[in-house]
Amino acid sequence: MSGLDRFEARKKLWSDLEETDLAVKKEPHNLRVPRSQCGGEVIEPLVSKQWFVTMQPLAEKALLAVEKGELTIIPERFEKIYNHWLTNIKDWCISRQLWWGHCIPVWYIVGKDCEEEYIVARSAEEALMKARDKYGKDVEVYQDPDVLDTWFSSALWPFSTLGWPDLLAEDFKRFYPTTMLETGHDILFFWVARMVMMGIEFTGTVPFSYVYLHGLIRDSQGRKMSKTLGNVIDPLDTIKVFGTDALRFTLALGTSGQDLNLSTERLTANKAFTNKLWNAGKFVLQVLPNRYNVSSWQNIEACKPTPERIQRHTIL
Repeated sequence: MSGLDRFEARKKLWSDLEETDLAVKKEPHNLRVPRSQCGGEVIEPLVSKQWFVTMQPLAEKALLAVEKGELTIIPERFEKIYNHWLTNIKDWCISRQLWWGHCIPVWYIVGKDCEEEYIVARSAEEALMKARDKYGKDVEVYQDPDVLDTWFSSALWPFSTLGWPDLLAEDFKRFYPTTMLETGHDILFFWVARMVMMGIEFTGTVPFSYVYLHGLIRDSQGRKMSKTLGNVIDPLDTIKVFGTDALRFTLALGTSGQDLNLSTERLTANKAFTNKLWNAGKFVLQVLPNRYNVSSWQNIEACKPTPERIQRHTIL
């Protein structure tokens, strides 16, 4: 079967089973076949060697940062999710078989067992130098073809963009750590927790003191917007139909960390409401006295409610 396409190999395997009278029966079976979004190819599991990161020691430090008050998560209720993720954390597979990404910094020795003989280095030159010191001048090396998980690269962002590993870089000294991170609650573990773990591990300090989590704008059915579903709402198109004020007011109704379902019905109602506010404001501006009419403005100021003038009425 070696060298055959997977589909041809299956046909050949079944043919061999029939020829040797080992096949029991053949019957149709319906199943859902996953396909690649880009090329439409059938996606199937493939057992392969992967690189993992031991996460428990990193998670313990990140949990301690919240416990000691070095990191504050807003709204506070998301601390439970943060703690749950890190308390039950598993080792992290960081290998990805993609075209683009940060290459795994591992080199193998030509002619040697990949599982036993490998070199970790910052560059190909450093890897070759280490290999020559260990195996001689005629050694050849090649890099692992995998790349790092995107979230691994993203976890390094708070300090890797500021000159790290040079801790004396001006940008690093000036901007790290920062005060506030504002992001969506859906990536609290995927990004935020990992930035905290990496920051503590590589710099000794948390990358930020506060994490403010906003909610997600979902479609009218409460589904997350995505190109695949085709339910993405373009704010520019929305403004053309309902106006900027209606869209801003609708989005402003969302509370901290709470998702908001965006629908045409809600936008239509808020367009009518903001229109009423506009007309009310326009009316008030029309009846206000001239800016230079001091006595009229003094009379208006005199009618301004004060605690002493406000009476409490009990409605029975």
